[in-house]
Amino acid sequence: MALETRYVPKLGRSVTRLGLGALPMGPLQRGLTVEEGARVVRAAVEGGVSFIDTATAYGTYEHVARGLFGWQGTVTVATKTHARADGAAAREHIEMARRELGRDVIDIMLCHCARSLLTREEWGPTLDALLEAKAKGRISLVGLSSHAVEGVRIAARHPDIDVVHPLINLTGMGIVDGTVDEMIAATAEAHDAGKFVYGMKALAGGNLVPRREEALQYAFGLDVLDTIAVGMVTPDEVEWNLRFAQSMAIPKELSERTAAHSKRLNILTFVCQGCGKCVDACENAALSVVEGKAVVDVEQCILCGYCAPHCPMFAIRMV
Repeated sequence: MALETRYVPKLGRSVTRLGLGALPMGPLQRGLTVEEGARVVRAAVEGGVSFIDTATAYGTYEHVARGLFGWQGTVTVATKTHARADGAAAREHIEMARRELGRDVIDIMLCHCARSLLTREEWGPTLDALLEAKAKGRISLVGLSSHAVEGVRIAARHPDIDVVHPLINLTGMGIVDGTVDEMIAATAEAHDAGKFVYGMKALAGGNLVPRREEALQYAFGLDVLDTIAVGMVTPDEVEWNLRFAQSMAIPKELSERTAAHSKRLNILTFVCQGCGKCVDACENAALSVVEGKAVVDVEQCILCGYCAPHCPMFAIRMV
């Protein structure tokens, strides 16, 4: 049995509905070596996966490039720029992606928008830089990722947006401005408008790992999602996901090996100085400063790790 695919007219090719999400293998989370990450990437493409999601901020370009080196199959790679209102930085991110991924043309590049909306003031220069690169043939498709229902709605109606990357999971964890049903409705609007739509955080950043079969069944059951990017950090996790996506039997030993301990965000309070920079960086309002120390609301934290690089004391760990 082969992996299910979806045809992307604007790319002129199909991609697998099971995609590989590269965030967890990078320094924001598990911190795999390049060699370890490359093995995960190679296991995924050898197993049939033809879609990989990464980002400038993830620090995983070398992992992806090394894993794809010498591979003869077609793999669609999506990446993102977090440069807001900064066309020069966005252009640097575009060239970095082309150089470090070893690709003359980036298949997909998104505004790494998260909870903010695609306003002209905040994202105009960035989007202009992406569209300029698209016109020059350096990017094939331009898009937006968002944790916000309204962000997805705006992207669905934006004439220059080809790709939408919404946060959707079984419980709606991580959606910053609405319910999971509202996010699905916004995503359906994007899909009906002809956008290529691929989902993120199907396992809520690891919070739903204890319910992974239920959570993934839910995500793959949403017809409005052309592809779902699933984070994987070992070849065993790749095998488990490949088997699940193809409705194949999963050996008990494999399930046991991949029943990872739930991740959690740990703040070293004896190091934390309470500066609040992590609070400002948190996309889901999961962090606050209480009595001079940063604290995390586990009900809101989606374990993305985006806050960690903003801590000047390196007091934040994903464990």
